[in-house]
Amino acid sequence: MKKLRDYFWIWGHPTNCLYNGFGITKESDMAPVAGTKYLGAKNVFLVPMSYPVDKIEESKLATELNEFGWSINFAHSEPENVTEICDLKKQFPTLTKAAWDDFFSPGNPKNNYTNYTPELLAKFREQLHEAGIEMWMVLYTENFRELDIVTIQKFVNEFDGISLWFWNEQEVIDDYEYYVDLFFHITKNKKRMIGCYLFDFGAEQPATSKAVIYQLEREREMIREGLIEGVILHTNAVVAKEDPYEAVEAGKEWMMANGDEIIE
Repeated sequence: MKKLRDYFWIWGHPTNCLYNGFGITKESDMAPVAGTKYLGAKNVFLVPMSYPVDKIEESKLATELNEFGWSINFAHSEPENVTEICDLKKQFPTLTKAAWDDFFSPGNPKNNYTNYTPELLAKFREQLHEAGIEMWMVLYTENFRELDIVTIQKFVNEFDGISLWFWNEQEVIDDYEYYVDLFFHITKNKKRMIGCYLFDFGAEQPATSKAVIYQLEREREMIREGLIEGVILHTNAVVAKEDPYEAVEAGKEWMMANGDEIIE
């Protein structure tokens, strides 16, 4: 029997790594797994960005949760990064996902789609599948405006799962349903998640509780209907317990109120 919270993940960054960036002015002492528990989710993607982390120790902590995943960078030039995750799976059976972050983003030139071919991605997918790991990628709404659908589709086809993200809260307010429909259209027969930012990174200002709750309510409906595999909350690194952001606490309270709903 699964509860709603079992479908929720967080995008787990190193503790306090976003402080003084993107308009974030409050420090956070919340590590990824602790942040997952604080926000009421049951799964975590571990995404170190450029920070050094001990993957074994972080994986040990993540075994307290239902499932976890790791991001993978620079696999095109350092294929051992894929092998490393496959080897971790031997020690940690609940490691189920590997994710390519910012896959279509121009701001990620060293690891975005321009460094890969579908054939190379298929090779990595096969390697991950042999280890029992799904291959996921991040897709932003703005990527639909930057690239043609044919290019996006060509690469989407090589992944097991796709997560959709709204970098700017204004897009949630103005065009949420439009982008979700477009996302569903290009991800037929794929697993899907939707990311929910608890801070408005695009505008470099706190998110609004109204936009966060709107997303969570709509995504709960999609989970109930079997349209998405889950929701990814972003992120532990904006949890400031001493002086919390309103939208972060609104997301937490929503989960406290709704997380134990039985889904199946």
